[in-house]
Amino acid sequence: MAQLLRRLDDEVYVEYNTFGLDGTDLPAWSSPTDEIYHFVAAVRLESWDAEPGPADASWTPVSSTAFVAESGVVAIVSMMDGRGHDFLIGPPRFEYGVDMHLREPEPGDGHATGECEEAWLLRFWPIRDVFDPITHVAPFSYIARGVLYYSIDLEPEQLVQPPARREVPVPVSAVEDWVSLRADPDLDTFDGWLRRLRRKAEGKGVTVHELLRAAGVDIEDGADLTLASCTPPRARAGRFKDPLIDRYYAEQARRRSLSGQNLGEDRLREYADGERIAKELCRGGTQTFSVPVEGRGALYVPPGVSRRVWRWEDDMLGGELMDGGLTVDRQVLVRNPWTRQILVSGIVTVLRHDHDRRGCGDTVWYVVRDAEPHEAARVLCAEATWEEDPDQRRALDEVAREKLIDLRATYRSRER
Repeated sequence: MAQLLRRLDDEVYVEYNTFGLDGTDLPAWSSPTDEIYHFVAAVRLESWDAEPGPADASWTPVSSTAFVAESGVVAIVSMMDGRGHDFLIGPPRFEYGVDMHLREPEPGDGHATGECEEAWLLRFWPIRDVFDPITHVAPFSYIARGVLYYSIDLEPEQLVQPPARREVPVPVSAVEDWVSLRADPDLDTFDGWLRRLRRKAEGKGVTVHELLRAAGVDIEDGADLTLASCTPPRARAGRFKDPLIDRYYAEQARRRSLSGQNLGEDRLREYADGERIAKELCRGGTQTFSVPVEGRGALYVPPGVSRRVWRWEDDMLGGELMDGGLTVDRQVLVRNPWTRQILVSGIVTVLRHDHDRRGCGDTVWYVVRDAEPHEAARVLCAEATWEEDPDQRRALDEVAREKLIDLRATYRSRER
């Protein structure tokens, strides 16, 4: 029987009756209600571990389709600047099914502002692992024309082509392998809290709604259990109408974590979504740590994506790990005898940006965890698949070097 993993209620301003699902390969969508073009829609996003049964009778089925997720995180986006909250549906490079339902807005839909003109339900579930190293993890040098900082165009036959055969079998994972597709009753998120609350209510022989009312929450029997409806008024900051941002701001204000920071609503949304998804990508008790990611593509590495990273570590205690992390396929690449440091690499899964550590140049810090076996298998498969042929690499470098010399000579002649 399919199990609901997580749910998120949101509001999105839709323009020209067109919206998209960021993080997927789907084309633009539109509401079946074609008599309105600009409106606020209440959106309920649900992630399931398998294809769910029919929604309750208040929802009318509209459409059903399949897509491939880029990172496992999706968001509703409108034509201009409208964007909903990021939502974790599962692992990256999986094929998913999605059902869309429609109904008239009801009290409590969206942000409970009463401004919504439509209510949508989008239910996601995994179908199969479709990871392909040729399609999904091509290195920069295979897909970029020219050399960075210089416009050195190469002829088509000079571009490195994808390998004709794969060096290792492509790993195929199962749904149950992924933490993002398994319900963790002890997870420090709203869904985890709600599961613990249900267990507590069952133990006391009362309903969840009765337990909430006893804790000071004004909620009626049968009302949807959402973040907004389950939060006592005294626990909210009351500054933002978006309950997800408002709850995050209230929590950080109590901890004084945002002291001295003048963060706008967009940045608060990014922080709130990032921390929530990072928790959903970890099992209970998982150790996390920070690493620098450098070079091309470092500015935005999506949460849930696994990759190899490098960092310098102190080597003062006879090989003891600096923070207990970077243990998967760990390789010591260089030793600096003067500073007693080592340059190491390992495979991690990215959780979110580390807002407390500012990078420099093209270096960005991320909060990560060690990759699990099925995640590391994808990275190792990609590395073996795209290992360069030395002779072909030398030939390509020679062509680029000749063009670079000609280009520099042209620049110098113009400066005279």
